Parts: sequence; C-alpha cells; structure tokens
Amino acid sequence: MGMDLTQADKVLKIFYLPPVREMLNSATILLSRLEKDSSTQDVSGKTFTVPLHIGQNEAAGVGRAEGGTLPTAGAQSYGEAKVPNKYLYGSIEISGPVIAATRNSAGAFIKAIESEMKGCMKNTKRAINRQLHGDGHDALGFYVSTKAGRTVYMDDGNGNFFTHLTPGTTTVDLIDASDNSTELLSDEKVTLGPEGTSGIEVTFTSAIPGTIAAGDYIVPANTHGYQMMGLAGIVSAADPGILGAAGLHGLPVATNPWWAAQVVGSDASKVDLSIPNMQKVFSKIASSTDYSEADIKLILTSYGVRDKYVELCSNERRFYNTMTLDGGFEAVDYNGKPIVPDAQCKKNRMYFLVLDSLKLFRSADFSWMDRDGAILARVPNKDAYGATLFHYGDLGCVCRNANGVLLGINE
Repeated sequence: MGMDLTQADKVLKIFYLPPVREMLNSATILLSRLEKDSSTQDVSGKTFTVPLHIGQNEAAGVGRAEGGTLPTAGAQSYGEAKVPNKYLYGSIEISGPVIAATRNSAGAFIKAIESEMKGCMKNTKRAINRQLHGDGHDALGFYVSTKAGRTVYMDDGNGNFFTHLTPGTTTVDLIDASDNSTELLSDEKVTLGPEGTSGIEVTFTSAIPGTIAAGDYIVPANTHGYQMMGLAGIVSAADPGILGAAGLHGLPVATNPWWAAQVVGSDASKVDLSIPNMQKVFSKIASSTDYSEADIKLILTSYGVRDKYVELCSNERRFYNTMTLDGGFEAVDYNGKPIVPDAQCKKNRMYFLVLDSLKLFRSADFSWMDRDGAILARVPNKDAYGATLFHYGDLGCVCRNANGVLLGINE
C-alpha cells in the first residue's frame, strides 16, 4: 500500500514543523539577531501595549536658600505604545494528480511535499526580511515616470535602480503616496523588466492611471496596512504614515517629540561616507538616551554601503577586523561593532541598532495550521490538498531614540 494522506500528515508533523522555525529565524540577518539577543516576546491579544518611561522627576536636585520653601513633589512620567498584531500567511497546494502519481512511492510523495514546503519557507523568509526593513507599507517599488504605453520606470524611492519585484508576474496594488490610502489600481498584474534609462522597467496589464505621480508605490495585492513594521519606520524621526494609525505605535512625533530616533544626514543631500559622520550617530545615542555606545550591537546596511566602508578604510589606511556572526553571516567591524550587509536593506544608509530596544511581539510563532489534526486539508471545489503557514506578531520598539541612522550615503 502506498502512502496516504494520514501517513503523510504524520511525517509532516515529525519532520517539517521544527525546520520552519530554524530556517526562518536563522536565515535572515535581522530576524536572526533579534532571536539571538532574546528580543522576541511571546504575548497574547490583538494589540501589544508597551509601557514607556518618558520623563523624570523634576523635583530632584533642586537648590533652595536656607529656610526656603521645599520644592513641590514631582513624579516620573509614563506613556504607552500600542503595537498592532499582524497576521501573515503562506500557502501551498498539492494537486490530486501529483498525489496519485507519487502514491506508490513514499520517497516521491515526500519529495513533492518537501519541495513545496521548502519553497514556501524560502519565500516567507524573504517576505518577512523585506518587511523588517520597511516602514509598514511594504512597498515593492516606486513610480518614477512612464516609458511608453503600459511600461513605467520604477526605483526604490531614493533614486536607486532597484525594486523588490521578482522575475515574472506579480499581483500588486498601486497606492497614491499623497495620502497612503487611495488605490489607483487594485489586483494589478505587473511584470518585471530590465534596467532602463530612468529606473527598472515594469509593465502593467492595465492602462496607467492619469493621476499617477512620482513617488506612488506598489504593494503586494490586498496587503496594505496589514504588513509588519520595519526599521525604516522605527529608526526615523518621522511618523510612518500608516493608514489608520496615529504615528508609530500610536504616538505621533508632533505631540511626542521624545518619540524619535537619532538621525544624521539626509537622503535629499547625499555625501560620501565618512568616519566622523558615523561617529556622530554613536555620540547622539550616547548623549541623548540612557544607552551608551556599548549598547549598540549591530550596524546594518546595504552591500553597497558596506563596500564603501571597506574602501574608506583602505583609503585612510585604517585597520578593520572581519568576523563571522552566528548563522554564518560575514561582517567587518567599526570600533568592535559588526557592520553587516543585507540585500534587502534600504540603500544609502546605515542603521545603528540597540537590539534591546527592539522586540518581536508574537502571539503565534511560525507554524503550519493543524488544529483540526491535519496539516494537509482538502481545497474546496478542487482536486487538491493544501497547507498554510502562519505567524502572528509585529516588530515593536520600546525605546525609539536608542537607535540611530546615518542617511544620504553615496553608494
């Protein structure tokens, strides 16, 4: 007798559940470091509320004349950040003919399942990593100009010829950047093309809307507002502008000026990387927060900026060490801090991270749905069985000003 679906589910539970966590938690740089530094926090609820210490007792160390009136009693000030829970999914589907073709060979059936599950893990890994570098919008590319017909030029929003689109066709929504809410196109299929004169060529299936403007962006279809928060939204002095949200974690910078990261430089005026500018970020964190330079555990950047740092050290005859971090990631060092490149990190910048201030709040770790006792479930009205990977949680920050970013670096 060949392997049936009951037997297959036993194999899936034994052999496939643990690798999901291992692959997703160790194969991405940021996620790996958050796990390593115990920066994940298992919680429950729809929204994760984080108490914040925002002010000190003013009635401390107050001088008075002899016999003078004692100062009025003060108190510590507190606030709270509310981190929304985000629900992420990945799905696979095995057709009836594939099951039938492999039913007399347990090995063949396992390979068919394994191929789909590993593919889903890999794709989910990259999607999570991309979101952890974003600002909650999860933009895949930004409109620059129209080339001709339904083909446009897109970039990364900062002038670099780069998008997060993958080869082939992707289903997206086109979002109006002026309000971060209006969908100029919905469920639109776009195809990634070559590099053009003004950006990456992207071809739309529908006609380009007449109201499209530079800076409008595409996101995975039906996801806008539901993706995880990332470093671009947290390590910033501005509000992320997420639809329906008042500032980062419900705290607008305008009324909470202390809720801002340390920012040096500007993307509007790019300059060459310099050691003094790097040191400015360290100094701002150490002088403006309760954290010191020693608390900065990671400098995260793009490959282009990492290469510029190596070139800078060579030109100035500065010595730097190389190191291998947990997970096999290679890094160069600056004052003993690892500078780690990530292919999905935003370009032209360096993040200086106090990992203790960043938390992955989770109500459910990566798992395959099996509450009914089976990972594989019949797909309604189709000759197929499917499985769904899920994760409930979001990246939050408990001390935003502890982190810093150096912007506007020429690559």
